[in-house]
Amino acid sequence: MRFLISIAVVILLCAPHAWADCKSDCQENYESELDSCKEQYDDPDDANELLMCNNDAKSEYESCINECKD
Repeated sequence: MRFLISIAVVILLCAPHAWADCKSDCQENYESELDSCKEQYDDPDDANELLMCNNDAKSEYESCINECKD
């Protein structure tokens, strides 16, 4: 019985760290995607494409965060 309680405690202590790592990975990927968008669409004539690229990056970030919660 003590063994099961010990395992439960370890899982509960590790879960927030795993979520934080996942969230951090999502943030890093999001920032990388935004940088890529800026490099790819650096001409003022590409403003619409830049906006779409940024929106796609944000959508991927939000999906990533939601997956972290699951």
